[in-house]
Amino acid sequence: MNTPYDILEVSIDASDAEIKQAYLRQIKKHPPDQEPDQFRLIHDAYLAIKDKKCRLSYELFTLPIADFDELLDQALNTDRPLKITVRQFKELLQANVDEPATPTAFTGLEK
Repeated sequence: MNTPYDILEVSIDASDAEIKQAYLRQIKKHPPDQEPDQFRLIHDAYLAIKDKKCRLSYELFTLPIADFDELLDQALNTDRPLKITVRQFKELLQANVDEPATPTAFTGLEK
């Protein structure tokens, strides 16, 4: 599966400016009048990760994460985008709704 990062040929930690430059480079290679399908793919990839908010949304719902503790560390200690799968997100929502909170449920948040 090609991610927006693969399509635009940028790293996951690329800046907004680097992503925009990669987008412009790709659409020059694949103009809409000559390659409409490839252009659409490139444009959709850009829209998915064009800024911090879009990247957070994309990564929150599509990219896997090793475990919840890593997610918390990222959320609390860095400006990097968070990575969690839809399944993990649903599990977290389910846990919050159906299970009473336990003292160890949010290890690392108490400070």
